[in-house]
Amino acid sequence: MPTSHGPLRPSGAGSVELTRHDPAPSMARLVRHYWISTWDIPADTEHEQRILAYPACNLVVEIGGTTPDPHGRLFGPVTGLSRRRLAEKGSAFGVLLQPAAGALISDVPLAELADSSRAAESFGFTVGPDIASALETQKPAMPQQADGGPVPRPQYLEVFENWLAARLPDGVDEEGLLMNRIADEAENDGGLLQVRMLASRFGLGERSLQRLVRDRLGLTPKWLIQRRRLQEAAHLLAQGSGPDLARLAYALGYADQAHFSRDFSAVTGMTPTRYLRQPGTAPTTR
Repeated sequence: MPTSHGPLRPSGAGSVELTRHDPAPSMARLVRHYWISTWDIPADTEHEQRILAYPACNLVVEIGGTTPDPHGRLFGPVTGLSRRRLAEKGSAFGVLLQPAAGALISDVPLAELADSSRAAESFGFTVGPDIASALETQKPAMPQQADGGPVPRPQYLEVFENWLAARLPDGVDEEGLLMNRIADEAENDGGLLQVRMLASRFGLGERSLQRLVRDRLGLTPKWLIQRRRLQEAAHLLAQGSGPDLARLAYALGYADQAHFSRDFSAVTGMTPTRYLRQPGTAPTTR
């Protein structure tokens, strides 16, 4: 399973735990991974969860906390910094969809869903309460036991995958498979620094690439490239690997430190130097 660099350093009191699970092989073209979040925040305080999100939709069922939503919501791609304030005690089951899947599931164009969300019931997601019930009775388990052995998959994964198989019996279309590959290349190839390079990689014109990414993700190819660079920057900074910001900027493909600092500040709301000085631990994978 690839390691995500999306979550930034935690901010606030209390404990927050994140675990992940792989989808069944038959679901891998539609689901990147499942994430389960549990939190316990002291009274009269809150915890801010900040994420440089992957370019795809999240379907989330939440119980407990201050904003429970057992029926579920579909969240579109977040173009800036995703912020979620956690309070009290609760749990959430999330599905990080593959880039291809959001447009197949959503009842509105992805360009409208970006930076927004919709009730999952609006597109026929009826198993939210079943997932919420299973989440409440089954303590989220790590993918492996302490002794290294596998554990049974939580019931709520099976509930969701049965729904998804019925919702999309034909799986992913060819255009969706191409979108998955494009997003994967943009995320993992640090040499792709310009839109024309990404378009050439797949034998597409820049306008065709722009149209495909907008229709399937509600985003732009330039955004895909920038997001990979900023996720990597935040990860390295949190690891204490980036005090030489000029060298870090160069390694990420920026012309100079000023351009890097401007992009980082515009998305995260803080300069790289300020981010380096934050108290906290390295980011949790998700």
